[in-house]
Amino acid sequence: MRFIGLLLTLFLLSCSADNEKWYQGQWQVTDAKFPGISAMGMDDARAWFGTKASYTDTNVSFADNVCEKPQFTLTALAEAEFYSVYRARFQQLGITAQSTEVLTVGCPSDWVAPGAVLIKADNDTGYILWDGVFFKLDKV
Repeated sequence: MRFIGLLLTLFLLSCSADNEKWYQGQWQVTDAKFPGISAMGMDDARAWFGTKASYTDTNVSFADNVCEKPQFTLTALAEAEFYSVYRARFQQLGITAQSTEVLTVGCPSDWVAPGAVLIKADNDTGYILWDGVFFKLDKV
């Protein structure tokens, strides 16, 4: 009987873990990386430090930009694919896995704003790309 209870508990825990998505929650800009050519320098990038982002099932926001009723697309990219698209190496962004996930946020309106793409470094660290700068976000 205890064995069945243990199996049921493990099953329920695994189901609840699936409901929690790595990108959901509150994030904050803490750093900036410049692996290639960018339209701004570190002085301009520092103005973004402390800016908050939020990702929930019902809305996504970055600073004053809001997307209501977002649609999420997750794409897994190996390093070669990632480099082809973003011109940055995993090492430059502290990504230690063999592949990473890239979250793309779609909105009913055309939403072109920082935070529309979130790159996973790990479950508590991500990057948004804007003007050639990879802004590091840490989960709050």
